[in-house]
Amino acid sequence: MSVAAGMVDFATGRESIVTAPGAGSPTEIKTFAYTLFQPSLKDRHGVTKPEDTLVSFTSFFPFGKDYSGGVSLSTGWIAGSLGGAKSIIAGQLTGSGTVKIFSAGSALDGGPKIYLGSCRCGKDAPFRETASFRPFAESGGVHVATTSTETGAHLLVGGLQGKTQAGVLKYDFVRASKTARTLDPVRLGEVWTGKAGALVTIGGD
Repeated sequence: MSVAAGMVDFATGRESIVTAPGAGSPTEIKTFAYTLFQPSLKDRHGVTKPEDTLVSFTSFFPFGKDYSGGVSLSTGWIAGSLGGAKSIIAGQLTGSGTVKIFSAGSALDGGPKIYLGSCRCGKDAPFRETASFRPFAESGGVHVATTSTETGAHLLVGGLQGKTQAGVLKYDFVRASKTARTLDPVRLGEVWTGKAGALVTIGGD
């Protein structure tokens, strides 16, 4: 299982726990939070939840329901100048090593209304894909993490750079135009390089 945490959805009013199962199960990302609306919030069966209950707010499949290779998870203020809550970043632990970024709303969606609106509870998947790319030409898994900056966060991605080399790359993300609804990755540089072996494990915000 992979776990991350962060303020990924302003509708909950709380930090969320973000989870995904390990390899072998369909990779479904779920978010959980201790809601501010206790004790009046009811679950999907109409039962009032007691105080201090962890509530599941959202679930979605970042790479489709057929992908079951597991993911590395992180959260961060990707493209923080565009506003919104933290993004969820998912990197494939197997296969092509694709990285995807998901947002609950920002200026890309015409915010702030999109992320300051009413609560979006249940499995209605408010998170939208805002970026998708392959950091490394070689197939294989990647690990993701974020590091804080003055305006948001940079993304760190660790993976294979060749048959014998591994590395950690740093990325920023930009909006190509004022009307663009997705982000383009911009490689800022290489943080580390070394001999290829097991997956490069990194950590951050």
